[in-house]
Amino acid sequence: MRSILVVARRHLFPGLSPQGFLPGEAVDLDALGEHLFFAERDYMEHCSHYKQIIPYLVLARGGSSSNGDDERVLCYQRKTKHTEQRLGGLWSVGFGGHIEPIDREAPEVAAHGLMKASALRELVEETGFTVGGDALRAVGFINSDVNDVSSVHFGVVFRISLDEVAGSDDEVIATVMAQAEPHQARWVKAAYLPGMTCEGDGPSGGSFEDWSRIVVAGVF
Repeated sequence: MRSILVVARRHLFPGLSPQGFLPGEAVDLDALGEHLFFAERDYMEHCSHYKQIIPYLVLARGGSSSNGDDERVLCYQRKTKHTEQRLGGLWSVGFGGHIEPIDREAPEVAAHGLMKASALRELVEETGFTVGGDALRAVGFINSDVNDVSSVHFGVVFRISLDEVAGSDDEVIATVMAQAEPHQARWVKAAYLPGMTCEGDGPSGGSFEDWSRIVVAGVF
């Protein structure tokens, strides 16, 4: 049995449930602490009364340049036969995964908190890269009830700079391909992303998943 961190929807949103990208001040994660608990994932995947907390990691390079024109975001296409079949074949701007009990024991918890500790672990597992906590910047949240996948998840969005990671852009891609084994991955200029969120307008004529479209609209 796999346990993951969840929160009751009524505690996350006592009133109306806002949709789309939410700014950082929209949710007080610290205040939610007493309402967070670990539960069986298989059950929670089909229970919309609860939200699974997911760190969603947007990886970028060049964002620290003087005019920002060089910023590029690492995008990847999931394999058609993906673990989460409902997302198979779609493009994404974010890497992420569930928060698990093991994250409570991570050394980073004391310095960065549970959310960041989980984000740092997911970064290593999904991409093979290790960065310091100061490379992570929390930028907001994702809440969407438009489909079965997103209706049971709540995203905590982090932007992560890979400017300090050694290697060229192509070498970074090669590392991600070897670690995460997506169908394909590429760098996309951040300025181009807003024009790529409609159906079929993504890289290689593909489409971005719901959460990626939300992040692009809210962040870029």
